[in-house]
Amino acid sequence: MSTACKSPRRVAAVALAIGDRTLPRYGHRYSRHDFQLAQLFACLVLRKFFRTDYRGIVAILQDWPLVREKLRLNKTPHFTTLQKAERRLLTDPLIRKLLTQTIETFHDHGRRSIDASHTAHTIELAAADSTGFMLDRASRYFITRRSRAPNIYQTTQYRRFAKLAIVIDCDTHLILATHRGMGPRPDVDQLKPLLESMCTNAVPQRLVADGGYDSQHNHHLLRDVYNIESLIPAVHGRPTDGLPTNRWRYLMATAFDEETYGQRWQVETVMFMLKHHQGAALTAHTYHTRRRELGLMAVTHNIPILCLIKIFCRAILTPHLVRIRFARE
Repeated sequence: MSTACKSPRRVAAVALAIGDRTLPRYGHRYSRHDFQLAQLFACLVLRKFFRTDYRGIVAILQDWPLVREKLRLNKTPHFTTLQKAERRLLTDPLIRKLLTQTIETFHDHGRRSIDASHTAHTIELAAADSTGFMLDRASRYFITRRSRAPNIYQTTQYRRFAKLAIVIDCDTHLILATHRGMGPRPDVDQLKPLLESMCTNAVPQRLVADGGYDSQHNHHLLRDVYNIESLIPAVHGRPTDGLPTNRWRYLMATAFDEETYGQRWQVETVMFMLKHHQGAALTAHTYHTRRRELGLMAVTHNIPILCLIKIFCRAILTPHLVRIRFARE
């Protein structure tokens, strides 16, 4: 599915609608009420959309009155306001709620205003994988030259990098769950926290993953606990001619569905989209800010997909008018 929405106005409108339906109106009843939380969230999404910093998105908002109008901004927020909003709005529970609302909006096309956590949508096939993000912006050419010995090119070994694990819907490329941390580290113990962060309204029937997630415990977790059919190749451990003795790994070795497993490349496509549209390097400098930036990248990835829905593409209505119209219908 194409996610090539390039319109900042549409992205701003959808981000504002998602924020209105997920976040409280203001951070505190006694705050200055200069900006709503949904407006600040939409500004953060635009920051990742333009691949810029806080000062950069403030300058863009100052120069583009149409985008400010779309966000209902009477004035442009200061860059420190956005920096403080990032710490408040991008916590793990709110990232999960925002992803849940994007799933609900996609499946319902925004036709009614309901609590997204009370509606379950069946996902026929989901895929899981992880990828790394650079912590600096050094060019690949510089790294190659720096690691070169006389007449020999060596592979530069990175000790640490930001790691993002995701579960995606293979039909829509929507991200259903995230687990953010630091690497390198194996994937085999990352499946449980990944499933625990799954959107509350997404129910996958089958999940495919590469051999990095292969273990009897992960098969038991998927099939017996979450009632999800697992499809993970049994490649863990030393190579041997014998078959695995565990129940589910034996099934993977004897009756593996190669055709369905071939759809695992869909998650690789989503990884490419994330790095192509939002960059392969993070701008954050600390562990917690990197985790928040990775969560924002996941939400920002889902929002352009919603821009392809006809009701959002044709509506330059404010979210308040949209909510009133949905309530009347």
